[in-house]
Amino acid sequence: MESNLPNTASEAWKLNEAGLSIVPLGSPFEEPPAWFVDGRCSGDTGKAKNEWPKAPRFRWKQYQDEAPDDSQVEHWAQLFPHTNWAIITGYGVVVVDADSAEAVRFIEEGAITRTPLRAITSKGKHYYFQVNPDYPIHNSVRKNKIDLRGIGGYVVAPGSTHADGTLYQWQTDGYMDINDIHDLPMLTPDDIATINGFNGQAAEDKPVGDLGFSTDQYPLPHDGSNLAEGQGRNNAAASMAGQLIQQGHSLMDIKRTLDQWNQSNTPPLSDAELNTTIASISKTHTNNNPGAVISIVPPPKPLFEFCHVEELVNGVKPINWLIKGFLEMDSLSLMFGEPACGKSFSAIDLACCVATGKDWHGKPVKRQGPVFYIAGEGFNGLSRRLMAWQQTNGYNLRNAPIYVSKCSAALTNTANARAVSDSIESIIQENNSDIPSLIVIDTLARNFGPGDENATQEMNVFINHIDQLLRAKYECCVMIVHHTGVGSKDRARGNSALKAALDAEYAVVKSDDTVKIITKKMKDADEPKPMNFMFDPVQLPFLDEDGEPQYSCVLRYLEHGIDQEEPSKTPIKKLGDRQRRIIEALNSLIGNAQHRLENSGRDPVNARIELKNLKDECYEQGFICSKHWRRTIDAMIHRELITVDAPFVMVSEKGLEAISND
Repeated sequence: MESNLPNTASEAWKLNEAGLSIVPLGSPFEEPPAWFVDGRCSGDTGKAKNEWPKAPRFRWKQYQDEAPDDSQVEHWAQLFPHTNWAIITGYGVVVVDADSAEAVRFIEEGAITRTPLRAITSKGKHYYFQVNPDYPIHNSVRKNKIDLRGIGGYVVAPGSTHADGTLYQWQTDGYMDINDIHDLPMLTPDDIATINGFNGQAAEDKPVGDLGFSTDQYPLPHDGSNLAEGQGRNNAAASMAGQLIQQGHSLMDIKRTLDQWNQSNTPPLSDAELNTTIASISKTHTNNNPGAVISIVPPPKPLFEFCHVEELVNGVKPINWLIKGFLEMDSLSLMFGEPACGKSFSAIDLACCVATGKDWHGKPVKRQGPVFYIAGEGFNGLSRRLMAWQQTNGYNLRNAPIYVSKCSAALTNTANARAVSDSIESIIQENNSDIPSLIVIDTLARNFGPGDENATQEMNVFINHIDQLLRAKYECCVMIVHHTGVGSKDRARGNSALKAALDAEYAVVKSDDTVKIITKKMKDADEPKPMNFMFDPVQLPFLDEDGEPQYSCVLRYLEHGIDQEEPSKTPIKKLGDRQRRIIEALNSLIGNAQHRLENSGRDPVNARIELKNLKDECYEQGFICSKHWRRTIDAMIHRELITVDAPFVMVSEKGLEAISND
């Protein structure tokens, strides 16, 4: 019987490695403990059997703010190999829980922001969203309605089994992976209002004058549509007032705009209600932004003027290149590609060359200067790549004018976009340095903020903030790193307004060990020819706590797309003990798979081993644990000892040679 039970430990490790906070629940494959039957269920055995698979085994509130460490997860997995697991919400993700067919239909007809990560449950679906730090969502449960699982809550994780035998399963869009939770959209205030409407909760129930709103909760304005009583008129008025204040409008303009909108509502809000809403939002804004000033009357408008064509013709100038033939100053460019294709490596390579003045693979840097890198996350990986670049190219980046953000920036939010611009300005003033030559936004998804990148309005807000507060302000090049589209890998994801706004667009395409940068758009110059690169592993000048060497990669230019170096002349470094045993385990698994294929009359050449099966085998042999697994595998990939074509892993020729020499 034991062998037929699902081993949920592997699913738990996937959730742990994705950065989620998890705790073990009960299991439908065991009898509920006496303390649960007698205490929680008042002796009702039937109720206990139904609820135990969803009940936490331990107190879990401590894991709301900090995920359990690997040793704790490993301890739980060994104690309860067949148990259900919970994902703590409010830590990395919030979840919309549609607990009926009606609720699922309501959401999937487009009522709220669409998410590519969902889970099928016993009665409906879970919809996963990224946490918005500016808009905290607390746990809220309503029977047979749509629940919000946020701070203070949890959901049953996929891979678990319901008391009725239903298996919780992931349902994702093709490009989505559980490890990419940072790319999930965020719930918007309009989404919450829509969910409240489905649940029968009217926003008008809130007392006038004490709305409890914060302008940070309204990153995008209400669309100005007219509303009837019970449809959230106060919410919409607060949303519009908050966004107009953040955009710098005067109180007179805000009142005029809201008066015009309000007249078409059924019935309109009273003047007292509308004025109270504007006053409440204004007070909240000044409280949250000490020193902020809201003007009463609008500033005088600039005159609209024309100029004669002669001024344009006489003032024409040659292209102001940042990198000759590749990137212009005062431009917006995009570099897109699939996950792990090398687009961030390419962006870092460009950034380092611009900051140091080093030619970028034969293309001269014409405007050496400061670089500001707005990173979404993964700062440890970024530091390793920068170290590998300076080590390979012989430059000390300690004195280079490269500045990396400490967090992502929700650039659809006016206040956040201004904060980024102000931070750049303060660094320029403090260091008495030149204005930036290049600003990198890596990636669009991580720095877009709440909203839908497929929506024209929201994409235009994103582009306008970049144009006005970054590109035009410094007449620099802004380069966005982005993902490929869902249906087509040949185009960038998101609304077409982005491509229309670009001056240059490049696709980064990975094939085996090579990376190709292909021009997709060059607005005012000849398109550069495709450039070919190869990932070169670089051993970093430090070891881990077990004495294992650490690696990163740099891009090496391949002239005419051909590797001019003899790979066989590259010395193969001695294998670490864990690396050797992983290769031995992989060879053993492949040999067993080939033997089974031969016995069944099939071609043994088709033998394939999944990376998760290799991990399970290594864990079972006991020479490595989860704490060291990912780092060791990354090092082996960087050393080209193994190749991964997800989900499969193979020993490379270099790996076979290394184990033979060893």
